[in-house]
Amino acid sequence: MKNLTRQNTDKKKILKQKDRISTLQELLVYYQEITETIREPFIILDKNLRVVTANNSFYQTFKALKKDTEKKSIYQLGNNQWDTPELRRLLENILPKKRILSDYEITHNFPTLGHKTMLLNARQVDHKQLILLAIQDITQQSQLQRDSSEMTKGLIRQHDKIKSLSDAKDEFILMASHQLRTPATAVKQYIGMLAQGFGGKLTKMQKGMLSTAYESNERQLHIIEDLLKVARIDEGKVHLVKSQYDLTKQIGEVVRDQFDTFEVRRQSIIFNKPSKKVIAYADKKLMRMVLENLLENAGKYSYEGGKITIGLKQSNKLNTVSVMDKGVGVRKKDLEKLFLRFSRIDNPLSVSVEGTGLGLFWVKKILDLHGGSMQVKSRINYGSTFTISFPVLPSK
Repeated sequence: MKNLTRQNTDKKKILKQKDRISTLQELLVYYQEITETIREPFIILDKNLRVVTANNSFYQTFKALKKDTEKKSIYQLGNNQWDTPELRRLLENILPKKRILSDYEITHNFPTLGHKTMLLNARQVDHKQLILLAIQDITQQSQLQRDSSEMTKGLIRQHDKIKSLSDAKDEFILMASHQLRTPATAVKQYIGMLAQGFGGKLTKMQKGMLSTAYESNERQLHIIEDLLKVARIDEGKVHLVKSQYDLTKQIGEVVRDQFDTFEVRRQSIIFNKPSKKVIAYADKKLMRMVLENLLENAGKYSYEGGKITIGLKQSNKLNTVSVMDKGVGVRKKDLEKLFLRFSRIDNPLSVSVEGTGLGLFWVKKILDLHGGSMQVKSRINYGSTFTISFPVLPSK
């Protein structure tokens, strides 16, 4: 009775084992069909790390033959070129515990392939009976990443060096400007005192010489002030003090202050005032400098007898001021240069016009601080229109 029971048990075990083998064979055929659709090298190992099958990509990539691959231990393939401590650690220690390996990178000098970087993805299936192993050659990508990393580091070093030089330059400009302004201001005061007769009566020639010296000193002070403005804004030391004020009135004041200069050039200014009062919310002092600069430029780069037209309008969101002249104009290729520091555009009047090339750079920076913008339309010999916009008083 016992022998019969044991025989029945053995038969059941054998049948069960046969079912497992049959199922495994069916799965193997299924996996083999799948592997051939995969572009990357792909192999199937048994639990003893012997190759059950591999796809064509594996054979082509690693220059292997089917007869030298199947039923062989992975470590024996290609004259043992896969027998590395790193791969053994992955397949024998890590994979049995985790059952999945994702994006494991190994670098090895393969005798038939050379120095390669491989990305491995593995998975144990069917109760650890089979191991699916995908191999991706990422040698080129890894080299590109290393090259890119080195290039990035080099660019960062260059950027830091340029920034250091720029900071040193800004500090020098700030210091030099402060040092220059003090004696220039003293010169202005003493010239003024001499011109007023505090040093005695002056001849006509002496008065003319003092007038020339005064004008030259004024130009120097103007240059120093421009340098100080740029240095302060580069260091982030320009802070807005906003308030509400009548923008129409401010434009009228700027026009009136420059009237004598325009009259000497026999140029006319037309200010098209809006019917309603325009109240701005901005830094009044800085915005006045913007308007002065735009009006000065319009006059400087217009011929004698020219006309400058100023427009002003206000929408729900923006204040918009336009300054239009009929002057020399700007070439399309030079428009971007207008807002660069120390930039001077060549034109028929540029030789006779003095300046540092910082005016429009300063204007753009002030508008940026206000959240505003500037547009320029220009044609050679037809003139230019500079249009600035900045936000109105925010609603409460």
